Amino acid sequence: MSDQLRVETELPVGRDEAYRALTDPAQLTRWLAEHAEVDLDAGRYEFWGSTTPQGDQPHQEGATAAGSESLAFVWVLDGVKTRVELRLADAGDATVLRLTHAGLPTLEELMAPSGRRDGTHAMHVFWPLALARLVEYLDGRTELTPAADFGPDRGTEIRAEISIAAPPERVFASLIEPAQIERWFGASGVELEPRVGGRATLGIDGEVTEFEPDRRITLADSEGSIVTWQLDGTDGGTRLTFVQSGYTDAELDNAAQHEAGWFAALAEIRRLNELGDAWKPVIRDFPDPA
Repeated sequence: MSDQLRVETELPVGRDEAYRALTDPAQLTRWLAEHAEVDLDAGRYEFWGSTTPQGDQPHQEGATAAGSESLAFVWVLDGVKTRVELRLADAGDATVLRLTHAGLPTLEELMAPSGRRDGTHAMHVFWPLALARLVEYLDGRTELTPAADFGPDRGTEIRAEISIAAPPERVFASLIEPAQIERWFGASGVELEPRVGGRATLGIDGEVTEFEPDRRITLADSEGSIVTWQLDGTDGGTRLTFVQSGYTDAELDNAAQHEAGWFAALAEIRRLNELGDAWKPVIRDFPDPA
């Protein structure tokens, strides 16, 4: 494993407030993890719990910080020491956060995992979801996008509900129009024919089995995976329910990894529909300075 994850996001607060959100245990438990303890003078930056990959206990060590500009720590995943670095930079009234996580699987290893998927193989979805939740928290949202469950007692089903301040017809359009799907799904070439029997390559490779405009769409593949989007109108908005079934008790690590990816996508769907033309991805790659 020799690859790096390099992502950035814009936080809607100044750098000092952003740094506090990254280092105050009480705030960390709002957006990052169930439990957190921080003592940077002693090199401690620990977080753990069921919403943390391999979070049965703290697996972070060797934390260092430089004022309110950077924070780094080692995170032991799958028995391997990986390194996380977060850098903060002023951007007017906002702050740009850049995260680098080194020591992760290569793309080839991600596409053909040989071990568990809830450790190093989950970082490319864990961090985008965590940072999306950080942005929501700093935006003052009372309902954050759900965190993924990486705990040993999780179920086989993936399920989440979010409220979106946009009408069902707008939200439904973002689920079936290829140009919009590419924006929140983060990949090109996605197919979804909006009719029963239509081809679908959105998260699974299968077909549309249910299609009720502005209300419900279900996708299924030949291996038993079923994905359903249910839209219910609320007072001026939409309650969106997402469900994926088809995992077995032997695939809980796989379910957790995919849950984090889907939930990060839900955060983007909400932003896309609420912000309209002002939307931009909450998480973006940034280039290697070398």
